[in-house]
Amino acid sequence: MLAKLLKYELKASGRVFIPLYIAILIVAVFNGIFMNTNILQIQGIAILVLTSLFMALAVLTIVVTIQRFRKNLLGDEGYLMFTLPVSTSSLILSKCITALIYAVVSFIVAIFTFGVLMLFGTSGILLPEILDLFNTSFKWISENFLDILVLLLVMLTSYSLFILLLYTSISMGQLPKFNKHRNIVAFASFIAINIVISIVGDAVGSILPKENTNMIYHFYQSSHVMFAILGDIVVIVALFFATKFILDKKLNLE
Repeated sequence: MLAKLLKYELKASGRVFIPLYIAILIVAVFNGIFMNTNILQIQGIAILVLTSLFMALAVLTIVVTIQRFRKNLLGDEGYLMFTLPVSTSSLILSKCITALIYAVVSFIVAIFTFGVLMLFGTSGILLPEILDLFNTSFKWISENFLDILVLLLVMLTSYSLFILLLYTSISMGQLPKFNKHRNIVAFASFIAINIVISIVGDAVGSILPKENTNMIYHFYQSSHVMFAILGDIVVIVALFFATKFILDKKLNLE
């Protein structure tokens, strides 16, 4: 059933993201083409449009994450969703995984956009030079693969924590006692939980043994980075079950 929920969520969110991805790639192509011209005004407009689209993508990623959770589970649609033969855990996971998938896709689109700009905007660069750039890039990736893997894991856990922090905060705003101030309570909860996480994180960090940074050349060699990942996972699990508890026991649909 989780697979069906994921399919539904991916389609619903895709109606917003896919047209934006296409628009970004089209503008990137035009940007690359106009980079080879001397029409500075058109170059400036194209760069401004592309920058605006990326800003819109960043904002929409957060807005859609909030909207899909709030509207689908806590709004009118919630009456239908909670009558489905699925667990609350599956409902939360489907939305969290979908948000993560589109965050990853957005990152890939950003890299691909850079590639498009390079392809269409490098008429003065010879093919051997481009191939040499790719070979150098792949060599660097292979030499730093574990570092890249750890960095991606840090990004994944950090963004997962952010998503579930949003879900928990929104859910707390839905508690019956806060009916008249849902948005304010949700925002205050987001700030308060962030502060608590920061205080606990600093306290744990202060008791960890200090590292000799001169002896650490890679991310995966740092025990502090590994503890940060583990700490994020612990917080993610705590926020997940806090959200699940509120939806199971204290659900108050709009």
